Amino acid sequence: MALTKHPVIIDGIICYLPNSLDGFADYHSVGLDNLYAAENTHFWFITRREKICGAFKKYVPNHSRIMEIGAGTGYVAEGLQKIGYQVAVGEYHLSGLKYAKQKGIEECYQFDLFEPPFENEFDAIGMFDVIEHLEDDVFAMQQASRMIKPGGYLFVTVPAHQWLWSRNDKIAAHKRRYNKRMIINSVEIGGLEIVEMSYFFASILPLLFLRKLIYRDHDGVVIEKERQKKIPINLLLNKFLLILTRVENYFSQWLPNIAGGSLLLVAKKHRSP
Repeated sequence: MALTKHPVIIDGIICYLPNSLDGFADYHSVGLDNLYAAENTHFWFITRREKICGAFKKYVPNHSRIMEIGAGTGYVAEGLQKIGYQVAVGEYHLSGLKYAKQKGIEECYQFDLFEPPFENEFDAIGMFDVIEHLEDDVFAMQQASRMIKPGGYLFVTVPAHQWLWSRNDKIAAHKRRYNKRMIINSVEIGGLEIVEMSYFFASILPLLFLRKLIYRDHDGVVIEKERQKKIPINLLLNKFLLILTRVENYFSQWLPNIAGGSLLLVAKKHRSP
């Protein structure tokens, strides 16, 4: 384990930047509270986690040591741990790591992705809906790659298609939405080899486009009331969309892959010569 600094332990969490906790200007802990309340029941979080877990099972052997960076409340990490992986989580924000601890994730690290405390440490790293929040997404992927063992994997999900941009993206502090070409450029600069890249949530594209039309982003400043808004959904609609997106996941290998609400990348780190 190659650690660059001497950490401080706070509530069982290993902190490398204890004086910078929750310090991002666009960070609001109420967003994590809303996520925690919605994740176990909302179709989007459930189906996305199932998609990610399926991708890990396809490429990464069971019991491998993996890390989720930008883990939020640890919902995806919890799912990966349940299917047999040794899971660590990394976050800048202590509040999210406390949620991850409650979910049984023992290895919780607070650090800045741009100054990672590990090198060649993990069999795989996941960043799920993280890099769209960062100004320098390419450098973020390069730094994540440093933490992966040679021959290991990087898994990334991002929101897809700038033409789906809505007020919700602004509220979520997104910098951009992605297409495949943007991801290819980022990965090539980072020295990784793409092994899979696919859109998902294609089945809800009409709803996402309708959201874009209704909630247009007019470049107004996001107010606190918008950030505090919960993630409501009609119970029957939620059940229907859960079934719909699960069916899409099941048949995805046979369906055309030209668009979707999200994009999944799997890339492999080159082995040392």
